[in-house]
Amino acid sequence: MEEHRSRIETHGVVMEHMGMTPVASRIFVYLMLCGGEGAIFDDMIAFFGVSKSAVSNALKVLTASGMVSSKTIGGQRRRFFYVNMRSLFNENEMTEKYRQFFNILDDVRRARNIEDKFDKDLDDVSVLYKMLLIEFPIILDRWRRTIELNSVKV
Repeated sequence: MEEHRSRIETHGVVMEHMGMTPVASRIFVYLMLCGGEGAIFDDMIAFFGVSKSAVSNALKVLTASGMVSSKTIGGQRRRFFYVNMRSLFNENEMTEKYRQFFNILDDVRRARNIEDKFDKDLDDVSVLYKMLLIEFPIILDRWRRTIELNSVKV
C-alpha cells in the first residue's frame, strides 16, 4: 500500500471536502485500494500512524453509514474491513435520506415564515431533493440494466 500513499492522501482530501473526517476519508480510500479482501485494524493503524481510537472511531462512522462492512475469514479472530460498494447505492436508504432532508428544509421554511432570498434558496433545494426522490430509483434501474447489457457476451 505504500505505493498508494500519495493517492490516498489526494483522494482523502477530496472526501474531506465532501464532509468526512480526515481519518475516515483516508481509511475509505485505503480500503477501496485493498479491494474485496479488505484490511485488518492493526494494518490501518500501522499505515496511518494514528491512534487506535482514531481508526476505531473512523471505522464506526464508516460502518454506521453503510460505506464499510467487516468479516472474519476462515475462523481467524481478526476482522477484515472492506468497502461494500453496492450498499452505497441502497435505494431505500438513499431515498429516505432525500426525504428526510427535504422535510427538514420544508420545516425550516415554515418555522422561519419569512419570504426572502434564503427562503427561495431553501425552496429550490427542497425541490431538487424531491426530484432526486423520484429520479434516483429510475437512475438505479437504468444503471442495473446497463450493467446487465454490458455483461452479456456476444
